[in-house]
Amino acid sequence: SAAAAVARCRGVVLCINDRVGLPRPLSVPGQEQFKGVVADGTADSLADVDWRGKRVVIVGMGAFAVENVRTALENGAREVVVVGRRHGTICPKMIDYLNFVKPWDEKYKHDTQTNVKQFLRWKELYEASGCTVPECWPKQVKHEGHTISVSDVWFIGHFMKKLSTRSGELASLGPDGVTLSSGEFVHCDVVVGCIGFERSAHLCEALTGRSEVKTSNYLDRDMMYLADAEIDEGAFNSFFGSSVLEYGKFFSNVYVEGLKRGDELGERLWGDGTASVGITARKWNQYIAAGLQLIESDAAIAAHARMQVERRTEHFWRTMPPQSFLEVNRKEWEELHQRLNGGIPVPKEQQLPYFFDEAPQWC
Repeated sequence: SAAAAVARCRGVVLCINDRVGLPRPLSVPGQEQFKGVVADGTADSLADVDWRGKRVVIVGMGAFAVENVRTALENGAREVVVVGRRHGTICPKMIDYLNFVKPWDEKYKHDTQTNVKQFLRWKELYEASGCTVPECWPKQVKHEGHTISVSDVWFIGHFMKKLSTRSGELASLGPDGVTLSSGEFVHCDVVVGCIGFERSAHLCEALTGRSEVKTSNYLDRDMMYLADAEIDEGAFNSFFGSSVLEYGKFFSNVYVEGLKRGDELGERLWGDGTASVGITARKWNQYIAAGLQLIESDAAIAAHARMQVERRTEHFWRTMPPQSFLEVNRKEWEELHQRLNGGIPVPKEQQLPYFFDEAPQWC
């Protein structure tokens, strides 16, 4: 029935999105003159594109841009140029995998020595492939507000001269290509907009009448706002890794403990014992810090966290242990050269070297 109704309940968890709202549309002067395809890089807007032999410009350098790079190159694009105001951080698959399988200490930190080895290999890969490193390196791993995208295609595409980047913006479109803010003209057949999303935090405010939330994600007693927030620096340096689902699992268990032991935990969950921030100003590190405080101060919540990490680690080691992942990833690495070369094999000595043979030893 479409009729409105009231449901009585013990508590409410709002899982209504925040960071990824409506995509920002690409709007460039002269767009109507362009003889090729212009589309946003979301949903199925590019499902009917024949990428073979096409010259592609992708605007933006976040996760959706990197996924559209993969789609274009793996489906036969002749060349891809990515244009962004700054260079996003791109992580090879192995680095992301290691964040989930390496052991955690009692403070949920990885071993510093192997972290340094990983970063050095990552940096060497950037240099060998010809990719431009993020402007924020080495002071920060990623730019404020950016995510870290995961892609092996990014590095191999650069090495094979199929992929390149430009710093700047699109100034205008003409019939046969785009003019960049630098004045450079880039011939292209397809222009893909991946310039981010509007935040949806206003939905929480409109539904609840509240403008602040606790860093523990609580809006009020037994009322939680469980939604992805702005990805600030250091966001992935926790046992959540790069997974919003892992964040959701942990705070779902916190919520259950709050339902069972509200009188005991209330001050730390929704009371004055935890800080408040504006709903539109939420950041990952705020609820990471709140989670660690809860782990340190409550044995049951600490047990949930430890069990979550142990089960996840056991699953990875059972289904794809480090040596197995290495072998699969190295084979994919080699096969990607052939795929990006139109199905024609590339001799191994002409391929981008694989940089992570020692990875199982870091686990």
